[in-house]
Amino acid sequence: MNGFTEAELAYLRTHDLARLATATAAGAPHVVPVRFKLDPERNLLAIGSHLLPDGVRPRRYRHNVRHNEQVALVVDDFTDDGPRGVAVHGVGRIHLQGGEGLNPRFEPIWLAIMPTWISSWGVDTPPYAAPRSRWVTEGL
Repeated sequence: MNGFTEAELAYLRTHDLARLATATAAGAPHVVPVRFKLDPERNLLAIGSHLLPDGVRPRRYRHNVRHNEQVALVVDDFTDDGPRGVAVHGVGRIHLQGGEGLNPRFEPIWLAIMPTWISSWGVDTPPYAAPRSRWVTEGL
């Protein structure tokens, strides 16, 4: 996947829970836990949500992305060696169909994140070393 190191990709493939940050059009922040999936063929991270018994529900993060496409996603954990994780800043796009392809129990609506900046720590660097951060602009 464009922009990620092989170690970052391996780390992301072993995790599916992240925190997604969006902001309203006026800039008010909103953070929510989400499930995600890598889509290396389209160079994006996909965010879906479970289809609940009462059907598709409004999600604040989807509303925010319609008005402010800038998003951030953090996937991290803490091991005996120390913290590790990957942070992504990017452009979010709402798709009205296809969420069931991420997970059969998901709503059709899903969010695509195209990375523009990636930072990782403890993934392919020693514990507590400075993060490995870079801009990613290819494919946008």
